[in-house]
Amino acid sequence: MEQRVFHVLIVIVVVLAGCTSGRDKKPIKDEIVIFEDDFIQSAKIPDPTYWTLCKKGGSTWSRNLSESYDQSFVEDGKLVLVAEIINGEYQTGGIHSKGKFDFKYGKVEISAKLVRTAKGGFPALWMMPDKSVYGGNPKSGEIDIMEQLNNDTLVYQTIHNHYRTTLGNSDPQPYVKVGYNVNEFNVYGMIWDEEKIVFTVNGQETLTYPNLHLADEEEKIQWPFNHEFYMILNYSLGGDDSWVGNIVDEELPTRMEIDWVKVTQYK
Repeated sequence: MEQRVFHVLIVIVVVLAGCTSGRDKKPIKDEIVIFEDDFIQSAKIPDPTYWTLCKKGGSTWSRNLSESYDQSFVEDGKLVLVAEIINGEYQTGGIHSKGKFDFKYGKVEISAKLVRTAKGGFPALWMMPDKSVYGGNPKSGEIDIMEQLNNDTLVYQTIHNHYRTTLGNSDPQPYVKVGYNVNEFNVYGMIWDEEKIVFTVNGQETLTYPNLHLADEEEKIQWPFNHEFYMILNYSLGGDDSWVGNIVDEELPTRMEIDWVKVTQYK
């Protein structure tokens, strides 16, 4: 009996030692945080160290930007972006990190909640090149971490480049449609290195877009994702000339809340 107990104890010690050894192993690559904003602040204006208001422009996503913090503000530890009608005019919110923070390669995670959607609403979390290294859009690339249309219960995650957007090549697959947890915070992400872009929703991989290393890359520009990009967070409105379609005024205002934004890189 005593000998049997002794053997059992030996087995238990060996098993526990194996478990401890595995638990104590360090990850092959350690991540370091290079950007983080949790919007816990007393000021209404998003931290100017990190963010600037998006400017009104001629494209469908930017033509209704208000250039006012009334549509892009911090409240109760959340960044709030709205699209609404003020004095008969559409006003939409948006901020970006251009000139404040850009990076090449890393993991982006953004915790966001679509509090109120609307027909014609178009919230997006995305990235654009800091410089037009290969030419104007889309030649220098665009990375759309999350786009949602109207009152849809799914989001789009997409890359744009000359190879896909201009030349029309759809192999490798350039976008994916994914469901999200409605009325909850979801973490939309992207992992980017020299060889691929991997999109995620709530930690689950949804799409991988690889670098094909084309022999005629200089002409087709399949992989313009080898230089610095910055982040854009906005809630725009569509119209009959846009991908989103007509706006239903009665469903406005919209509201997206962002709890935190984090960017990490491997050491």
